[in-house]
Amino acid sequence: MIYNMENSPNQYYKIMHNYQEAQLLFAAIRLNVFSHLDTPQTADAIAMSLDCDKRQIELLLLSLTSCGWVNRQGDFYANTPETKDFLSRNSDVFLGDALLFRENMTSLAQLEGKVKFANTLPKPAYDFSEMARVSIPELYTGRLQAFLGQMAKLYSDPQRPLHLLDLGGGTGVLAIEFVKNFPNSKATIFETPEVAKVTEDIVRQYHEEQRVEIIAGDFNTDSLGGPYDVIIASGILNFVNGSLSGFIRKLSASLADGGYLLVVGQYADHEHNAPANMLSWLSGLLSGVPLPPSSQEVAKAVKDAGLTAADRMGDDRYEGQIYRKGGIASEACSGDVIRSFIELTEQIANTKTNVLNFGSEDMTFYRGEIHIIKMIGDFPGIHSAELARKFGITRPVVHKTLQKLSERGFITKEDDAEDRKRNLLYLTEKGQLAYREHEKYHDENDKALFDYLADMPSDKLATINGFLNHAIGLIQNHA
Repeated sequence: MIYNMENSPNQYYKIMHNYQEAQLLFAAIRLNVFSHLDTPQTADAIAMSLDCDKRQIELLLLSLTSCGWVNRQGDFYANTPETKDFLSRNSDVFLGDALLFRENMTSLAQLEGKVKFANTLPKPAYDFSEMARVSIPELYTGRLQAFLGQMAKLYSDPQRPLHLLDLGGGTGVLAIEFVKNFPNSKATIFETPEVAKVTEDIVRQYHEEQRVEIIAGDFNTDSLGGPYDVIIASGILNFVNGSLSGFIRKLSASLADGGYLLVVGQYADHEHNAPANMLSWLSGLLSGVPLPPSSQEVAKAVKDAGLTAADRMGDDRYEGQIYRKGGIASEACSGDVIRSFIELTEQIANTKTNVLNFGSEDMTFYRGEIHIIKMIGDFPGIHSAELARKFGITRPVVHKTLQKLSERGFITKEDDAEDRKRNLLYLTEKGQLAYREHEKYHDENDKALFDYLADMPSDKLATINGFLNHAIGLIQNHA
């Protein structure tokens, strides 16, 4: 009998192939093959250097070639440019040790037993001290650049004296490079006593002991010091004991007025959804590491602490949200100007009834509808009165639009514990999809302008932002 198949099983064979690729990659790193291929070499030469069987090493090299990690020309093999950069020990950003460490740390060996018999198998030790040692090169492959670029947007004057706190700073690299780029500044790294010893060694290797201080302790219970101009909270929120709102208030108390909190990590859109990096943490979660908070919980905690969203960092491996404490900052970041510009153009566009279509009938919106979806996505937990104020329209109009979006499954409402007369608004999974499609729409149509603004000094951005805010008020007055 021949079955009429509607679905394909190809995804499962692709997973098997990817698994085999990973096994090949880790074996080649452990054998140190890539370090001998910065210049073209024959299989004979590699076999001799590594004391391996010639036939077997040639089969390995052919497999590496088939995966695109090694190039072959005749009898000679050589690294691709990417492999030379990241997998050869001759490179300053060799990632092999970090990849092998993470492969071991996140291993799902004995997964079936852990699922069936909780707490009966030995728990792996999460060696964060070793992680600090091996992950230094990782910071220099994009994360550091994204961080310093963001700091330059917030503080255009490199001579400005600043004080930075890096919670769980581990390698110390962000703090070290921060004080190099802001030479009149200082930095503090807060770490557990075990990791702090490693961090001290790294800071000494970089000769920055005078400007980078290390505090050993428990950030849940110990004083953080301050006031700080910038606090980095990267990948630590699932290690918070007790109330997340209480912890964020503690961070806010350590911030100077006008200071910034940078929260880095990937969080689920809703507490009932899986985090984006769930698989990477599964081994630890099965061994007792708590789940990270949802983005809704984070949004509520920072709001409770009196912090407001200021900008976002969108790098895949260094994704974060920046929050500002109190007052009006004297400088602006490109995100401020972009949001003001979009609000201006959308105020004009809202005078028309044109429609945006994101590929299907169910993803078709009037501009007013998608703009409300965007506002809820930017500020999870916002309420209808605040939406009306931000858009300069009446509450009945907002209520009518919210009702339609709720019926279509794009938003959900939750009771506000502080005010029973109002609901807090959040995006559903379907709403998050619409939100992302809207962002993609602007990225594709407005990228040239956004790139231009991203390279502009923050003092000039502040001037432009002031103009746009006045222009928005002008439109509102004449609407």
